[in-house]
Amino acid sequence: MSEEKRILLICTAGITSGLLVKNIQSAADEQEIPIHVYSAPAIVAEQAIQNQKIDGLMIGPQSKYEVNRLRDFLNYKAVSYKMIKKEDYETLNGEAVLQDIQQYFLSE
Repeated sequence: MSEEKRILLICTAGITSGLLVKNIQSAADEQEIPIHVYSAPAIVAEQAIQNQKIDGLMIGPQSKYEVNRLRDFLNYKAVSYKMIKKEDYETLNGEAVLQDIQQYFLSE
């Protein structure tokens, strides 16, 4: 089994992404995909990127402005990021977001 990847989801307050995380993690567990998905409010993303091993960052659609603020940290720490599709975020579609995670962060 390959090493577990750590994927951080950020949104403005962290509440919606917390619900989405449960759906993504459930889908990953069902498919035996070795990832740990967790969420944090965008305001602490910089600290998380600096202090934790993060293999990928998924950003909620309402937090797209955070990309400019975080870009230097993401580049320095070599953390890839992807915006979560608005429709997947609004419907808490864990399966669809998991597919994006697999495509962008696990397809090595």
